[in-house]
Amino acid sequence: MSLEPPFSLKHTNVSRPQLLHSDSKQSITASEDFYSLSDPNSSESDDPSKLTNIRFQTPPSRFRTPQQSHERVHSETTLPTVNIGKKRLPPQTQTAHLSPTSPTFSEKSIARKPVPTSPSDGQDAELRDSKFSQIQHPMDSESLSTTPGMDDTPYIRFAIDQLTRDEEVRGSRQYTTAEDEDYPVDRIVSDEGLGYGAQERDRQRRISRGLPPRHPQHTATRKPDPPIQRDIFVPYQPSPNSFQYPPLNFMPGILRPVWLGLYLFLCLLMLAGLIFCAVYSNQNQGLWEYISFGDNRYFVFEYLPTLFGIIILIWLFQIQIALQRTAPFIAMASESQKQRSEAVFLELYPMQFLLPKLEHFRAGQPVIGVCYVIFWLFSWTIPLLASSFNVRYHTASGSWRWIAVQGVIWTTAVLYILLILALTALGAYITRKTTGLKWDPRSIADIIALLERSNIMNDYSGSETFVEDEFRQRLGNRTDRIGYWHTSKRTNDIFYGIGEEGGATRRYSIEQGRIREKAPERQYPAPGDVEAQRGDFSIRMDIRSAGVRLRYLPWYLKDTFVIMWIVIAIVLLLAFFVVSFVNSKTRYGFLPQVPARANSAGFSASNFLFSFVPAVIAHFLFLAFLSLDYSLRALQPYASLSAPGGATAEASLLADYPCRLPLSVTVSAIANRHFRTAFVSLVSLTAATLPVLAGGCFWTQFYPNSTQVRVAAHLPAYYALCFFLALYAISLFALLPDRRRAALPHRASTLAEIISWLYQSQILTDRAFARPYTKADLVTKLMGAAYMEKGWAARSLTALTTPSRRNLQEDEAGPSALPVAEKRGKGKAPMGDEEEAGGKRMSLLDPGAIRYGFGIHVGRDGLEHLGIDRVKRGGQHGREMVLYEEQRREL
Repeated sequence: MSLEPPFSLKHTNVSRPQLLHSDSKQSITASEDFYSLSDPNSSESDDPSKLTNIRFQTPPSRFRTPQQSHERVHSETTLPTVNIGKKRLPPQTQTAHLSPTSPTFSEKSIARKPVPTSPSDGQDAELRDSKFSQIQHPMDSESLSTTPGMDDTPYIRFAIDQLTRDEEVRGSRQYTTAEDEDYPVDRIVSDEGLGYGAQERDRQRRISRGLPPRHPQHTATRKPDPPIQRDIFVPYQPSPNSFQYPPLNFMPGILRPVWLGLYLFLCLLMLAGLIFCAVYSNQNQGLWEYISFGDNRYFVFEYLPTLFGIIILIWLFQIQIALQRTAPFIAMASESQKQRSEAVFLELYPMQFLLPKLEHFRAGQPVIGVCYVIFWLFSWTIPLLASSFNVRYHTASGSWRWIAVQGVIWTTAVLYILLILALTALGAYITRKTTGLKWDPRSIADIIALLERSNIMNDYSGSETFVEDEFRQRLGNRTDRIGYWHTSKRTNDIFYGIGEEGGATRRYSIEQGRIREKAPERQYPAPGDVEAQRGDFSIRMDIRSAGVRLRYLPWYLKDTFVIMWIVIAIVLLLAFFVVSFVNSKTRYGFLPQVPARANSAGFSASNFLFSFVPAVIAHFLFLAFLSLDYSLRALQPYASLSAPGGATAEASLLADYPCRLPLSVTVSAIANRHFRTAFVSLVSLTAATLPVLAGGCFWTQFYPNSTQVRVAAHLPAYYALCFFLALYAISLFALLPDRRRAALPHRASTLAEIISWLYQSQILTDRAFARPYTKADLVTKLMGAAYMEKGWAARSLTALTTPSRRNLQEDEAGPSALPVAEKRGKGKAPMGDEEEAGGKRMSLLDPGAIRYGFGIHVGRDGLEHLGIDRVKRGGQHGREMVLYEEQRREL
């Protein structure tokens, strides 16, 4: 069978072929391409038209594959292939762009050495070689080269190297400087300008010197295998009209447009009244005829403005308190990294009212910072209102008339204008902001619900005994968010809480039918630490030290200062009584020692001195006692948790005294048997009367009988002032008992400080905090039947009766959904809410069965921690907490 070539050799364009490293992971074996091992009796081998290349899969390499070969060249050229041997699949045709050069023809070619595999293979070699010649002879009997006139030895070596590449990478094949038997030809041959020989010689030199092979700059490296994908937190943005995932824009009621608008309306009325009094008094030489000292008109001008002002101020305090507990979450829901990094350091609850709050300027919330400064300035309108009106003799009518003190009343009006502008800006600010809240975060339980599946706990390790500076050093660079989340592996599992974007999830497993969090590996003492090896390594001595456990109380609540407050209050009270009632100075009056005549603007030095100064002193006492009151309110839940036997959820985790209105907190504290808090909160409300009474009870007037101007007291108001001052001084004794029970390792007013006592607590895995959808749902699961008997949340009954258990499987990323409730038909409490204690079964249906405490407990990692947890737990963590009573015995 003859083959007619489709071209004439007389007009053949011969160029210098270039080496191409194909991206394919298939190669043609050398035995198939250059050594014919086909059966001599095969009919297919006699037909050159049926000869194809069988491409075999290149063995995979863990280090380097042909895609990483440094022999790769540009893809403009291809290697000519010779179809010899068994029947093969036709290779993919590629077009070669050949540049014409001077052709060089050789009469010789490299002889192919047969590779016998058996004694009979030697006899077949000649037959195979003859068939090889028959195939090539019709094409050109002058040369067997792939390209006439070109030495194809480099291509043969390249093909063999491609087949043995993985052995070289794994180190199973080593080259030496001598001849290698793996190659059927001499090492030192011309590479025809392909650069293959130079690279090979360089590689041989480096191998002989024990150096790693060199990879040129043009090496085409394979992309590394992608790392194992962790399950991380991914923010989720639900649709605006989603019913299942409502928008996270909850705002406390007092900050909503309706109530904020009503408060602004009252401020506008007060401002309008002040401006009217100032303008009308100036144009009409007074406001009203003065009749007598202490009559109804006296009450209108001396007590009523201050009384209105104190009501507006107390309302403003509630706005300030609501804004303070919402601002950290507004910052955490913001897109600003600066605000999110400072969110956990913003105070949630007010602890003092004497100084302005400036922390929001550093937190990137200048609008809120300016508002707090204006709020603080506005609180001093109370002494100004007490001295805004005076009496002046009108010569035209020959009578005394009430007149507005122009300088004082206009100063008060300016402060009201600033307040209105600040509240308007605040309303616009919070309307455009997302709070990230589903309900009002008023208590510890609300914070725990946000941490149920949080992934930020690892950075709080050891923080239960930190001081304020250590919190900022450890957590200063965090930018946690609050909102909806899903994980990268469970995109349909949407949950709500605080988390770190891109942070790894907490891992869970099912142990004995319960969901358990996979704790990190326990650390054991070093081999050289003999003292630690002798004792129980899980026992921590730092949290058992009284100096650490009872380290923090506000400085004004410590023993020395409390005793000092009591002594000062009693001494001043006695002095006040002596001065007031000896020689009846308050009844008959005393000389003012300053000019008493009022000028045309209504200013009288005597009346201003004896109205403004007493009002300032009384207002300072009011703000000071308010600071004591709110400090006790914030510490009362921790005092309850530290009490012997712990406390119920209603009296501890759900206590929200700092966020309640004045009378509401008194009623709630009495219901929880927190009588000291109830008494102090009631006294703080009565202390608001001190600036009202002190600013209006002293009055300068002319006595005709003695023809003198004296300062006398309005006796009904003065007697009331004496009573409330005595109550104020006596109430300070309420600060003495059980204060050390409220002592903590550090403050408890920021998110970071509260989380430091929860990061390893098993309370995060309790059923009560498993995905509560509303505040009523959370309270219902914590309080159980007793809560519903009071009728406060009867609509949440379905949270305890509706079965919603889902199939739970062990997953390193955590359970897809924690069960919310259990069927009650079997007489069992929900899984996780039922514990064995003393052989009795406890359930959330009995609100007194489960008690919570603040002390030393076994955390989820199996080690001791200081924080909040159940007092008793069943199962493997059946150890009771070490509460305050055990701590007190060690003192």
